[in-house]
Amino acid sequence: MRKSALMMAAALLVASGVGAAPPPRLYELPKFTQSPTLDGDRNTVPGEWAGSLEQACSPSQIVKDGAEFGWRDLQNQASEVSANQLVQSATEDAAIARTDADYSSTIWQAWDDDALYYIVEARDNARDVVGGERLESWWERDSMSLYVDLNNEDTGGDCCGSYTNLNIVNFVAQPQNSSPVTVTLETTVQNARQATQDPDAVAGFEFGFRDAGDEFGGETDYVIEGKMEWDSFMRVNLNSKPTVGTQMGYGWLPVDPDGDDAYGGQLQCVAWATTAAEYADWIFSDQKAGPGAGTPVEEDSWGRVKATFTR
Repeated sequence: MRKSALMMAAALLVASGVGAAPPPRLYELPKFTQSPTLDGDRNTVPGEWAGSLEQACSPSQIVKDGAEFGWRDLQNQASEVSANQLVQSATEDAAIARTDADYSSTIWQAWDDDALYYIVEARDNARDVVGGERLESWWERDSMSLYVDLNNEDTGGDCCGSYTNLNIVNFVAQPQNSSPVTVTLETTVQNARQATQDPDAVAGFEFGFRDAGDEFGGETDYVIEGKMEWDSFMRVNLNSKPTVGTQMGYGWLPVDPDGDDAYGGQLQCVAWATTAAEYADWIFSDQKAGPGAGTPVEEDSWGRVKATFTR
């Protein structure tokens, strides 16, 4: 029986006995002075992503999250704010499965008046971009998913069976124009999830892809460099374009099948994507990102304004 990543994640939530909500996590999202070139190269222009928000997404980071925020299920590596839901494929060494050698990545994030941007450099031991009985089955391909609560409503999700403002943008780990299923948009329509890959619906969601070989220590490493226009989000349910001081909930969910039939494993990073009320928050900043901007903004760098901005 084929199972979606989200069904599996929801099952783990139930099995883990979710208790109190995790503490708010507020991360400064710097603003580009020059938008990046979507080619899968973080340094096409020297310092192209300098000063952007940098976050790790890996099994080892989830262990760090557990040490900092506590555990929902230590044995299954489910922290209060992230989860290792990778699985061992039939051809995968047990010493590699569910470790950083299976999948790990670093994500850089920034914004400007036109769009939201990210670049992910992923280490992977096996890339699988084939699968899916339905076009919407993005969870069956190596890919990166952004879960975003555009209006920061903090309600609903898979946990509750009702969706308020769920938005998912998924980019598959292959060139965008190589197939019609490389970009998927899921939104909330009448409290239910609705997926589409219609060209008109996904216009303004674009990415560059690069096959990185063994550049990051894996065997089939890759880079996805994405752009998501605010105008495109406003076609969905974004009330207004963000400005400095806007807060927006988010979480990252990379999918990592390794030749599996149907769903093949995932990570949930920065937040549990299944519950909008538990998302981390970006706080949109006028701190500069891009050439000449300086060092990356790390996860704990927002302490200087935590007393000012609250959830």
